[in-house]
Amino acid sequence: MDIGAGNVYLPLVFTNKGTTTCTLTGYPGVSLVDSAGSPIGDPATRRGTTRPTVSLPPGGSASTSLHTLNEGTTDTPCRRAARWIRVYPPDSFDAMKVSARSFRVCGGVFEVEAMRSGTDG
Repeated sequence: MDIGAGNVYLPLVFTNKGTTTCTLTGYPGVSLVDSAGSPIGDPATRRGTTRPTVSLPPGGSASTSLHTLNEGTTDTPCRRAARWIRVYPPDSFDAMKVSARSFRVCGGVFEVEAMRSGTDG
């Protein structure tokens, strides 16, 4: 999704699939990987301030947004295309992978926002 001239935001939604309430605080760890599982560039940096802890009842959701720039916005080239976005939920050592689809880091900007309630990213 494009919001504002040259900016690209991609929401990431976390849903509690368990049977008990869980909490998420702060920022997830996010990186891009190729089809062999090798990292592409540095992980996302933190953007903005930390929000209050999000409490997720079973079936509840929280979200964050990834931010980069459109290709050609700056002289900094885009990274090569990723196959996967690897995500570590806050305070977790277990990663999840989601398809990178058309998301590509450009302009030297790769940022992640703190977790928030709901699915708006």
